Amino acid sequence: MMSTTVVPLGILRILMMDDLSWCTELPNGLCELPCLELLTIDRAPAIKRVGHEFMCCSHSQHVAAMFPRLLELYFIGMMELEEWEWEEKLHAMPILEKPLLQRCKLRRVPSGLALHARVLKKLCVYDVKHLSSLENFPSVVHLQVFRHVDLDTICNLPKLQKLAIHECPKMKVLDGLPALQRLELEDYDMETVPRYLQDVKPWYLLLDCSLWLLTCIAAEKSSPEWDKFNHIQQVKAYAYGEDSPRKWYVLYTREPFRFETNISRSAIVQSATPIVI
Repeated sequence: MMSTTVVPLGILRILMMDDLSWCTELPNGLCELPCLELLTIDRAPAIKRVGHEFMCCSHSQHVAAMFPRLLELYFIGMMELEEWEWEEKLHAMPILEKPLLQRCKLRRVPSGLALHARVLKKLCVYDVKHLSSLENFPSVVHLQVFRHVDLDTICNLPKLQKLAIHECPKMKVLDGLPALQRLELEDYDMETVPRYLQDVKPWYLLLDCSLWLLTCIAAEKSSPEWDKFNHIQQVKAYAYGEDSPRKWYVLYTREPFRFETNISRSAIVQSATPIVI
């Protein structure tokens, strides 16, 4: 790929590699493309490890940082990827703005990403098995996490303003998020409001949950869920209906106080009545 006898790749800005069915490792020398701005690896099911060869080049002693112009990085459909090596001492991707990790088995996001991608604003992590925590990203403003069966902790993101958590049933800890303004939670199997809401102070909460939970929330101050979210200035909560994904709703504003729902009083009373067997 680095040969210039056919085409000078030194000016290459966009590289997309798809359907690498039999590839067991990424090619050496990608970081030697000095003008590369977008790199996508899509569907590489045999790669289990992204190692030093991805981040190092033959003339690294003369380079201030690897991938010096890379803005976007997408690892998609690398279903067996378990490890991404990036030592903190290795400077790379200094202007990276948008990485995406989707459908893999990474147990942790490399610490080098948080340390050296200092202008990283948006981080998207979708369907990553075995990942238990996301932490220590000093510049991230927008974080999206979707379908993580093992994720339980998000912490120490001092500039984070918008957080979207979709289908992360083991999530327990939100900590060190002083700038958080908007929180989106989506899980249609959710039957209780997560207790970690009491540990953060977003201005706005968007909640998509089960109809059972929404009916409990509709009971307002008599609901056991009330104290978990009533400190938030604005809350919009929804549940599926037969003909609409957000047919049922509860709308709440803290100051000035406003509470509105289209769930009937009889349904609210029924949800609050214990079942005797």
